[in-house]
Amino acid sequence: MNKIESLADLFDMVGCDVTYYDLGRCLNKITPQQAIQFDRKQQAYPYPFRQHAWLACLLKDKNATKDDVLNEGVIWFLKLPLDEAGALNLGTRDHFIKTIVDKILHKGEQQGLSEALEDSPYAFKPDQERMASFHARLAKDLNKAASHYYHDVIQYLQSDISAQGDQWQNLGLQGIAELAVRMDDATHCDLALKALTDAPSAFVSALCHALEHQHLPESLQEVLIAKLSSEQDALLKASYVRGLSKAPFNDRLLLPLFGTLGDLASCTDDDIHLIAALAAKCPHWLSANPQLLRIVMEKLAHRDDGYIAFKQITAELSQHPETKQPLWQLLRSERISPNLAQAVGHLFTETPSSIQ
Repeated sequence: MNKIESLADLFDMVGCDVTYYDLGRCLNKITPQQAIQFDRKQQAYPYPFRQHAWLACLLKDKNATKDDVLNEGVIWFLKLPLDEAGALNLGTRDHFIKTIVDKILHKGEQQGLSEALEDSPYAFKPDQERMASFHARLAKDLNKAASHYYHDVIQYLQSDISAQGDQWQNLGLQGIAELAVRMDDATHCDLALKALTDAPSAFVSALCHALEHQHLPESLQEVLIAKLSSEQDALLKASYVRGLSKAPFNDRLLLPLFGTLGDLASCTDDDIHLIAALAAKCPHWLSANPQLLRIVMEKLAHRDDGYIAFKQITAELSQHPETKQPLWQLLRSERISPNLAQAVGHLFTETPSSIQ
């Protein structure tokens, strides 16, 4: 057996082609070139999230025919740690490879592939929303037919929504995700616009969470920005931000975001929903606008929770390649408020045990 020195070597050994998707901050398909570079540690992992690579690996037998039972492939969900430079931790990667090679060799390739991640510390299970979006994207990439959940959602949105009552409760997340993945089609975009205007809040929120993985047409972005400007519900505001998160930061977002964030010297629990959405889903916005980043950090520093939220958001942003440098430039600045300066000092001390 040839020496296995990478994930690619492992999949070659078992005769599989692999397609990678990232399921971390949002859903992204990883190009073959990106896969080679991060697997061989030639480049940092392209989509770091919480110091890990969150991978969905579609494995397909290179010699499979259309009639093979496993022609649909096997999906692995892998959570692999990254080093300080954002590259794969090779020691951990090699340990992962060693833990599954034995299973594959002893159980046979097909059964071994299906069961290799049982009880593995490197496996993870995506939440329902993420799983639905991944399956919707995968089906589209593989030219698979839409599910019956999709047809239920389409039928609901094509009808008089106000006359449907609580029928939205019978719709599945899978159908909403399959609608969202088709935003490059004008008909589906129009249905999404109708949903944002007429559908119940719970449906709108689920749709926005599915839209966070998509590059949206201008018309849909405009409606989401308008909704963000006028919305009073904190959770829906965060959902609109998530729906917009793949859009580049521009002047249209300035006033809605600044207006929603409000006073620098206060940070309510409602504010935290929006700030968490910005930090988790929109670090590119915070890196593009230093004033927006400053508002977020100032608000967190004024929060009376023992600096817990401040530390969590700082840790998140300091691990992202786009926000790391502007964050630390801000925190080292002499032009920050006394509250923010004090919060920075607490980064290097233990969190107070008493939380107000």
